[in-house]
Amino acid sequence: MFKDRPPARTVPRPSRPTCETLERRTVAAASVTGAVLGQITGRVTDAASGLGIRHIQVELFNSQGKEVRKTFTNADGNYAFPLTQAGPYVVHEVAPRGLRQVTPNFAQSAPIGSYAPGAGNNSWNYVSTNTNPAAGPVGPAFWADIAPAGRDPFESPINLKKNPINLDTVLKVRFNDAVPSAIVDNSHQIQVQYSKPTAGSITAGGIQYNLAQFHYHSPAETTVDGHTYPLEEHFVTTSAGGGESVVTAYFKVGAHNRALDPILNAASASLTTPNSRTTIAGPIHLAGLLPANPMGWFYRGSLTTPPLSQAVNWFIYKTPITLDSAQLGQYESVASQGGFFPNARPVQPLDGRVLNRVDNDVNFTGTDVGGQDFSLAG
Repeated sequence: MFKDRPPARTVPRPSRPTCETLERRTVAAASVTGAVLGQITGRVTDAASGLGIRHIQVELFNSQGKEVRKTFTNADGNYAFPLTQAGPYVVHEVAPRGLRQVTPNFAQSAPIGSYAPGAGNNSWNYVSTNTNPAAGPVGPAFWADIAPAGRDPFESPINLKKNPINLDTVLKVRFNDAVPSAIVDNSHQIQVQYSKPTAGSITAGGIQYNLAQFHYHSPAETTVDGHTYPLEEHFVTTSAGGGESVVTAYFKVGAHNRALDPILNAASASLTTPNSRTTIAGPIHLAGLLPANPMGWFYRGSLTTPPLSQAVNWFIYKTPITLDSAQLGQYESVASQGGFFPNARPVQPLDGRVLNRVDNDVNFTGTDVGGQDFSLAG
């Protein structure tokens, strides 16, 4: 447990500076030139005691992912970044050896975002060139007019560039074979729904998220080094507090995938018109819809459909699973008849986010932003 004064295992240093020296160094590291619009502030504390931890390095990245400021917490664990430009910023703490970040963690509360007044599910699609929501549905370029969260940074989908990690280190997937409550064509996608947590759950950051539904996008929305797979599957899970996590798998053309057959057959038979629904009698083999290789990426983003709410936890497996060309054709036929082929939102900017870590993402609009805190534990 940390005390008000430095603990014995403070970050190793050639000499021990005084608190006054640390305070001066903190201010100097964050100094800026030009008119200051406001500042981003926060505190680094011990997760057990709540006491501030001094001399923790905190870094600030701009929307291009470039480090623009670096500072150290003062004797009370506080830091500040005065800013002269508005825009998206990412705040990252550098945990010393022997410590790990406890918060921020994966998003646990319901994503924030809503439709503009008068807008709703029928106000958008993927192909419209209409620019006026009052005249009919709008396409992705104008979704922000009906879903204001779309104007914010830190949206999804994104292009994945960095090296993948073993997702088993942060994510536990326990899906069960289960009979869905319904399979629907909601006019934007084919969606397999579960009304009760019978299909299992995932655990991330110590929080359980139950599988609520999964659906498809073709072509894939999330690209990998600019490559687009023909089909992407989103397993949408929700926590008791309303938090959402999406587990993503890619498909490539190859061997036949028997786990897809009950979904595609039900869709072909009953879901070729918008807002239709059907049921099936047997369970879906969910393990057949996920890769065995656990390598992949995680990040925090948004829903990829209106109202484009944030924050949503994303876990994306790198290794695609297969479907054969007939199955892909079957899906595309249903999607075309349903009016949602293609159904992929364009890739959004990273806005400084770094894959495979959880930072404080800040949309700085020119006024002070506080509470960008971190807690650490041994």
